[in-house]
Amino acid sequence: MLNIAKTIYAGWDIINQTYELPEAEVIPLGESVSEKKKLDKVTRKYTSLFEHDNVPLPGFTLYKADRRNWGSGDYTWLVIDPRGFLVRITSQNLEKILHVTGITEGLIQEKCVWARENSEVKLTLVPVSSNSYVEAVQNTKLLESKVCMKDVQIGDSVLLQNKMTGVYKGVASLYGPIESYSYDPEHKPVTRMRKQIIEVSEGRYYYQNDLKILKVLNKIIIAPTRQESIARMNKHIEDGIAVFSNSEYGLRSTNVSMQDQVRHVSTYSVPKVLLTFEEVDINAAGEVLNSAALTSDIGMLMLEDSAGSKFIIDYPYYMANSVSAVTHSFNVTKLIPMPLDKREKLILAEKRQSIFGSSRLRSCIKKLDNFTKFYKIIKHVKDATYI
Repeated sequence: MLNIAKTIYAGWDIINQTYELPEAEVIPLGESVSEKKKLDKVTRKYTSLFEHDNVPLPGFTLYKADRRNWGSGDYTWLVIDPRGFLVRITSQNLEKILHVTGITEGLIQEKCVWARENSEVKLTLVPVSSNSYVEAVQNTKLLESKVCMKDVQIGDSVLLQNKMTGVYKGVASLYGPIESYSYDPEHKPVTRMRKQIIEVSEGRYYYQNDLKILKVLNKIIIAPTRQESIARMNKHIEDGIAVFSNSEYGLRSTNVSMQDQVRHVSTYSVPKVLLTFEEVDINAAGEVLNSAALTSDIGMLMLEDSAGSKFIIDYPYYMANSVSAVTHSFNVTKLIPMPLDKREKLILAEKRQSIFGSSRLRSCIKKLDNFTKFYKIIKHVKDATYI
């Protein structure tokens, strides 16, 4: 969301200046973590630091084009800020300026102001005649009148700073399958504690630590309880239509990675999900195997052979791999010897055979009838469970 910070800082070193005017690094003044870190870095880096009101001014002038560094692949443009220093802008920034105003003898013919996306510290030069400026002014007003979270109820339709809209679902903790993207021998369920969540469309949920809600678009008359809101999300999970993501791209994707899957939503924040093992017959094991194969889930079924050794099925990392091959025959990875007590994680006794993009076949492919016992791996979040 393009917006205009009220204040900017311009910093430079007095010595080693290449041009007649000092070349400055310009940053916004703000309260976000990234802004504070950048200001701290700039104050330590430069000997000269000046604070300016960030208002539209005439007199921005092209100075010259060159590379910031000798090895840089692209030219940038040095622009004279009328307050007496040079600032670099990209060729893309200059192109946008040329689309909305003229430049005569280097002088940009419109007043300009420094703007940025959301709370980023990288600034872009915007003429006041551009649609971007009008948008930035409107966005800045929204940001300055940002709603207080205590005034947002579950069920309210809201607008976020990234322009997403949805129905606020409250704060909840999200629990996923056993993590499967690591060659580390230890594997445990994925947990995401205390996330703010909106429902963008039926069954599609966007979450963040801080959603950055700008505005309540529509107040709900009778707000659902937190438990009712969470029950709806779990029902969508049960029905197989739930998608959870912390990115807009993830919500649009039809192929949800294991790392992003959510299997249970809870009011409780349980960082260590305990595992138990429920013995089932070979027919029930086949049903679990079919479900696990759909998402390449290594943490739904445990197998035991006649010698008492225990194994997990070693799926490929990507769900895009063929499912049919692993429902009838599959690779396995051995677990360290363990009693069937509650535990926080599975520990492998050998390296997994899966590699990114494919499954490296072992010399011996296993089938369910090669094993004598089968266990569903149950995950516990307080008094609730999921597979």
